[in-house]
Amino acid sequence: MAGLVNGTPGTSSSTTTPTDTADTGWWRRNRWGLVALPVALALALGASGDRVRTLWWDHDLRRPVGAAPGKTVAYHDDLLDGVGGTYRVDVQVRLDGVEDATELPRHMQLPSGARAVRVDLTLSADPGTVLVGCRLAVRDAEGTRYDHVPSAWGAAQPTVPCTPEGATGPWPSVGDGSLPSPDAGQPPRPATWSVSPVVVVPRDVEIADVVLWWQLPRYVRLDVAS
Repeated sequence: MAGLVNGTPGTSSSTTTPTDTADTGWWRRNRWGLVALPVALALALGASGDRVRTLWWDHDLRRPVGAAPGKTVAYHDDLLDGVGGTYRVDVQVRLDGVEDATELPRHMQLPSGARAVRVDLTLSADPGTVLVGCRLAVRDAEGTRYDHVPSAWGAAQPTVPCTPEGATGPWPSVGDGSLPSPDAGQPPRPATWSVSPVVVVPRDVEIADVVLWWQLPRYVRLDVAS
């Protein structure tokens, strides 16, 4: 009947149901947890951000030390060795040019649609400086990277692209010193030397820069003359 609420004509009343009481009690019991939720969420996001920095940011080329075409760059960094210590890299690097390789490394067989480029570098460092462990790559204008792989397509290139073959200089510590160092019996590395590692790239790629690194995220960037 219109106008009847709970059987009383022309009046209205509020009724509290068991469901209303349960809802109110839930909010009352959990109010402090709800207050703390934004704080917990912020802490979780912060921890996640640290993991992203460790797994993504610090595991790629992020902090360049660069040089214009034909210029020399001085690179310095403290690196971790294999036994919990550190060693210092101090080296000067100049890019002399990037050209198509007129002679392929021994045993290299280029795949269809690829070409080999020769990266000519001049480096200077104290003969006692550890430089073993360097890696080298070339990149195009979009930043696509093509790494130097010593054994790519059957090639037999020196494993260390930044030191003279047969005169690498000292190696970083990887044990207790009971085994002879890999450079034992080699002549001392000269104070200044040149290397020409070869990198395989797609035939139509234009090289924009050369990158050289030891431990990420820092690296040497050497621009190629246009």
